[in-house]
Amino acid sequence: MRSITPALVEEFKQKRLATPISRQKDRVAKHWTPSTRLKRARQKRVEESDEPPKPRKPATVNRELCVLSKIFSLAVDAELLDDNPCRRVKKLRTANQRVRYLSTAEEEALFKALRGQDWVKNIIVMAINTGMRRGEIFDLKWFDVDFNRRIVHVRQSKSGRPRVIPLNATTQTLLEGLSKTSEYVFPSPKKSERRVNDVGRQFERAVENAKIADFHFHDLRHTAATRMADAGADPFTLAAILGHSDIRMTARYTHATDQAKRRAVDNLVKPESNSDTCEPDYQQLRAVENPVVASNSEIFGNGLAPEMKTARSASP
Repeated sequence: MRSITPALVEEFKQKRLATPISRQKDRVAKHWTPSTRLKRARQKRVEESDEPPKPRKPATVNRELCVLSKIFSLAVDAELLDDNPCRRVKKLRTANQRVRYLSTAEEEALFKALRGQDWVKNIIVMAINTGMRRGEIFDLKWFDVDFNRRIVHVRQSKSGRPRVIPLNATTQTLLEGLSKTSEYVFPSPKKSERRVNDVGRQFERAVENAKIADFHFHDLRHTAATRMADAGADPFTLAAILGHSDIRMTARYTHATDQAKRRAVDNLVKPESNSDTCEPDYQQLRAVENPVVASNSEIFGNGLAPEMKTARSASP
C-alpha cells in the first residue's frame, strides 16, 4: 500500500473512465439448473443484442475513488500509512443532474395504466403530493402520521435528519381511506406485517403501457418539487420539504420558474408600432415645410439672435 502513489491512483481513474460497461451475465444459484426454454431465451437475447457497450459514467468512477479513499483512510487511522494518496487526486466532473417531471396528460395516462393496482397508485399519489423518496414512503408508519396537525414525520431520511412534511387535501383523503391492519401505511400486498418492498415491475410496466418516455420512479419527486416551485415556493421552503442539506440542490427547480427571468425574457418582445403615436411628429414636419411657418420661424430666430449675443457678452 505504501507503493501506491497519487500518480497510480490518477492512472486508475483514467483507465476506469475509458473502460466501457460490459454486459452482465444472468446470475443463477449454483444448485439451480436453468430449463431449456430459459437457455433459448438467454441465447436469443445475446444474439439479438447488437448494442455497443455503454461508456462508464464519471459518477461511477468517483464512487469507486471514494471507496478506495476510505480504505486508505482506515489504513492511516490504524497507523499503517502516513498519508492518503487519494486526497491529491481530483474527482471527475459530473453533469448528471436530472429534472424530469410528469405533465398533466402523462399523469392521467399513468393512472389509467394502473387500473386494478390501487396499492401502487396510492404510493404514486403520495410521492407526487409530498416529494418523499421511495424508501421514505415504504418506511412510513401510522405512528408517523398526525391527522390533527395534518403532517407526517420522516424519521429516517437520506441526509440522516428527520423532517416534517405537511399533508394537502389529496394526501389527507388518501391516508384516511387506507386500512390500518398493519403498522406500515403501505404494507406488502403479500404479507401485511411487512412493508412494501418494491414497485419497480408494476411501475415500469405502467409507464410502458402509458407510452411515457424516459421516466423513473424518482422523477415523481422531481414532479412534486417542480409543481411547488411553479406555485411560488421559495428554495428554502422546498429544501425543508424535500430534505435537501444544500440549497443548491433545490435551486435547480426554482431556476426554471424564476419570475424575474420570465419578465426579462418577455421584455425582449418588440412592441407593435402604433400609427397614432407617430402622427404629431408627422404634423410638425409638414408645418416646417409650410413657407409661412418657415418665414415666421426665421423672423423669430433673427430677432432672438441679437438678444442672445448681448446676454452672452454680458455674462462673466
